[in-house]
Amino acid sequence: MINLIPTELWEYTFSDFVTAMITAGKMKKNVSSLHIPGLGDCIPVRSGRVALLLAIRALKLPPRSRIGVPLYCCPVVFKSIEAANCTHCFVDIDPSNGCISPDDVQRKRDQIDALVAVHMFGNTCDINALRQAAKGKPIIEDCAQSVGSKINGQLTGNFGDISFFSFRSGKYISVGEGGVLFTKNEELLVEIAKMVQELPIPSRRDEMKHAVTTYIRSKLRCKPLYGLIGHHIWTIYNRKVDPTVQAPIVVGQVFKSDQTLALKRLALVPLCVQRQRANADYYSYHIKNVQDIAFAEKQGTYYNRYLYPLKLYSPTIRDSIAKFLFEHQIGAIQPYKDIVEYATRQHGYKGGCPVSEQTAKTILAIPNHYHLTDKEREHIVRTVNKGLAMVGIK
Repeated sequence: MINLIPTELWEYTFSDFVTAMITAGKMKKNVSSLHIPGLGDCIPVRSGRVALLLAIRALKLPPRSRIGVPLYCCPVVFKSIEAANCTHCFVDIDPSNGCISPDDVQRKRDQIDALVAVHMFGNTCDINALRQAAKGKPIIEDCAQSVGSKINGQLTGNFGDISFFSFRSGKYISVGEGGVLFTKNEELLVEIAKMVQELPIPSRRDEMKHAVTTYIRSKLRCKPLYGLIGHHIWTIYNRKVDPTVQAPIVVGQVFKSDQTLALKRLALVPLCVQRQRANADYYSYHIKNVQDIAFAEKQGTYYNRYLYPLKLYSPTIRDSIAKFLFEHQIGAIQPYKDIVEYATRQHGYKGGCPVSEQTAKTILAIPNHYHLTDKEREHIVRTVNKGLAMVGIK
């Protein structure tokens, strides 16, 4: 399986590794902000999950406040909410975009003190409808997957009381870890800056260990090692390791190497988004029945196409197509497929989010990253269409 195509792009070259080691060796002082064009000066932190924790704390919500959060999202979001001494109110998602449902927010509004609006897959939430449904309650905009996505011409991150981004490996800005916080509220910005200044600073040893670990993990997620051994290792790891152990909340300042590489990557984001949107357009034109199984952009939105997920009709169909793709050297992932069981076991979910439950059982994301070649893209389309025909979707 030497030519197995990874679904996600873990971009971390040898040059990036050398830069990270040099940066760690020099131990330069962190810059206090990172400028994102179209947004403004953002405050760097250790990770996106730490950014969410600090965002909740900055809002000064009373202990045990109830945070509305989509059931279908990254499980570390739930962990960050608990780390901030708050509780969850699980909200369903909108089947048209995979993002938090304004209708369900309105139904559960009396159970919610604040809201985390996750732009899932790089699709965008209906922010205006969420504002109306939340009735003045603060909104934290989770842009971990949506760098470069837009609503009415404005970048995501401009719409929440506080917003945050993630630079975890596999994202558009793939540097290992790292994240930033942004707000237009000057008082909140000062409060967040103070909190970050008080966080522990990674040691030189931690910096170097992080660079080595990130480089090795990234190589295992890229050709040719992904097909040779990486896929097998990651499959076993994900099966045996609890999601919160995979991504622990280590509260601290950003790794200097992550910050350095994030600055380098930011300028390339528009071009990368353009390439992935071109891939998505190709899929949307050539995959059969795509209007029924893919997320279409809504009027006034601009999706960065971080992932290209297919909404299949049953777990059996999804698993059959995933297996068929793998046999033809195409990696595909089933994002958050165990989220319902995990949220029930660890966070007290008791039902009430049927769309999320169905989505977790049926979503399959195919490779869409900006390093795909035309030949790979054509191979993916042909194989997906054969797989769909195989299960009776024509």
